[in-house]
Amino acid sequence: MMGKVKLPRSAGSRRTRLAAAGAGVLIVSGLAFSPVAFGAAPPPKYPAADIHKPSPMPDRVILTPTTTPSASQKVTWRAVTDAESAQAEILEAPRALGGVAPAAGAVTNVKAASTTPVNTTLGYASVYHTVEFTGLKPNTRYSYRVGDGTNWAEWSDFTTAAADLQPFSFIYYGDAQNYIDSAVPRVFRQAFGDRPQAKVIVNAGDLINSANNEEEWGQWYKAAGFIDSQVNNISIPGNHEYSGGLSTFWRPQFPYPDNGPGNPELKQTAYTVDYQGVRFIGLDSNVQSNAALMAAQATWLEGLLKDNPNKWTVVTFHHPVYSTTGTRNNPAVRDQWGPLFEKYGVDLVLQGHDHSYGRGNLATARKSVTVNNGVAYVVSVSGGKMYALNNGENWTGNGAEVVSKSQNTQLYQLIDVEADKITFEARYANGEHHDGFVVRKNNKGERTVNEVRTAENTVGEQVTVDKTTVDHRGELTISAYGYDPAERVSVSLRKADANANARGREHDRKDTVSVGVRNADELGRLTYTFRLPSNAKKGETYVVYLDSANQKITSPAITVAKK
Repeated sequence: MMGKVKLPRSAGSRRTRLAAAGAGVLIVSGLAFSPVAFGAAPPPKYPAADIHKPSPMPDRVILTPTTTPSASQKVTWRAVTDAESAQAEILEAPRALGGVAPAAGAVTNVKAASTTPVNTTLGYASVYHTVEFTGLKPNTRYSYRVGDGTNWAEWSDFTTAAADLQPFSFIYYGDAQNYIDSAVPRVFRQAFGDRPQAKVIVNAGDLINSANNEEEWGQWYKAAGFIDSQVNNISIPGNHEYSGGLSTFWRPQFPYPDNGPGNPELKQTAYTVDYQGVRFIGLDSNVQSNAALMAAQATWLEGLLKDNPNKWTVVTFHHPVYSTTGTRNNPAVRDQWGPLFEKYGVDLVLQGHDHSYGRGNLATARKSVTVNNGVAYVVSVSGGKMYALNNGENWTGNGAEVVSKSQNTQLYQLIDVEADKITFEARYANGEHHDGFVVRKNNKGERTVNEVRTAENTVGEQVTVDKTTVDHRGELTISAYGYDPAERVSVSLRKADANANARGREHDRKDTVSVGVRNADELGRLTYTFRLPSNAKKGETYVVYLDSANQKITSPAITVAKK
C-alpha cells in the first residue's frame, strides 16, 4: 500500500507548493474512495420504471411506410400528451435550421391521426401517437419534428421513395430478442454505419423477448436510437411478440398498411409495401396451427406474386421454410408458402427464429459450383442468444442445400438493390464479412444467384457438356455460369493429360486447340454450340477450357471418336 505523500520542506515557489498539495489530495482522495470501488456493496440498480418513464418530450420516434411511400409517410412516437395536442411539423429539408427560420408558409402542421395508450408492466401507460404526412414529392428529402406544440423532438430527416425502380439499400435483421440493452446496439450501429443511406430496415420477428414488456420495448428503441426516425421500418411479429395474443404494443407502434388477407387477427402483421421497384411482403407465421389463417395468407400471397408490377420481390416472416437447427421444423410454412415462392420466382426470403445463420436454395436449382437460379432463403440472428446448428437436418432433409452457415455469432445483412441485380452481404457484429451473393435478373424474369468470387471457386471443373464422346468434326454444346454480364470468354480444347499435369505455357500452346471467343449474357451465363475444329485429333481426349478475366474453368473429359 502506498504511504502518504510527503511535501518538500522547501519549495522553489508558491506554484510548486500548490501543485504538490494538489497531487497529495488526488492520491488521498483515491485511497478514501477505494473501498467503494473495490470492496463495498455495489450501487443499486437504476429502476427500469425511471429509465423508461415517458414524459411530454417525444421519444421512440419511428418511420413506418404507407402504401404510397413516394407520396406519404407515417411517423409514430411516444409522449405524455393528449390527442388534441399531438402534432408534427414538416417541410422540404432546408440547408439550415435554428438561427435560420424557414420561409413563410414552408412549414406544414399536421395533427396526429391516432393516439393510443398502452398499459405497461412498469405501472404507467405509454401513449403512442401517429401522424401521416401526405401530398409529398417522390425522391425528396423532408425535415420533420413531432411534439405537442410546445415540447418538440429534434428535427429529423427522411427521403421519400422514388416513384419507380431506382437503386437503394436496405438492412435486414434476424431476432434481436435478448441482450437488447447490451449486445444488440453495436449491431444496429455497425449496420447503419456501413449503410447510412439505407432507406428501409427489415426485422424478421422477435424484436423483444416478452411481448408486453415495457422495459424491453424501451431497450429496443434505445438500441437503434435516432436511426428509426429516419429509416423506414418493416417488421413482422415473431413468437415472442405473442403472449395470449399479439403484443398490445404492436399496432400502436407499427401502424402498417391494413392491406393484408382481411382477417382481423392478421391486421398489420401480414401486409405489403411496394418500395422503389421492390415488393415487400410480410407474413405472420405464428398462426401455423390455424388452418384458416394459413390458407388465407397463402391465397393473398399468391395474388400478390401473380400480379406484381415490381421487378424484385422480398418476403419476410419469422419461422423458416428450412430450419438451420435439427430440432425445429415448420412443415405448414414449407408446404403452403414454399411452392408459391418457387413458382413465382421470389428473390429473397428473409427469416429468423433459429438464432443462427443459414443461407441456401433448393438443391434442384443448382447450376454450377457457384451459381443457382432459385429462391435465396436466409435465416439470421442479431441478438445475443444463439443456438447450435445441429447439422441442419430440417434444411438438407427437405430438398434444400445450405450454402453458408454460422453459429454463435451475431449478424446483420446489407442489401443493395439495382435495376438488374441485388447484392446481399451478411456481416458479423464487428463488421467482418461472413457471406455474400449477387442475384441477377433480366426482363424475362430469368435469374442467377452468384456466389462472391474467391480464388478457390473460380477454377476447376465447372463447365458442362452435352456429350462426352464427340464425332470428329461433330458438334458439342457447352454451358457455364458465374461470369459478369458480357464478360469475354476464350474457348479452347486442351488435351486432358496436359491439363491434368499443368504443364508449362510452351506445352500448353502445343496441346491447345482454339475454338473461338464468346461473351456471357446479361445473367453471366455462357452457352455455346460449336463444331470440333479439324485439328482436334481422332482418339484424343480433351477438356474444354474457358479462360476469362474472372474464371479459368474446364469441362469433364471428352473423347474424339476414332471413326
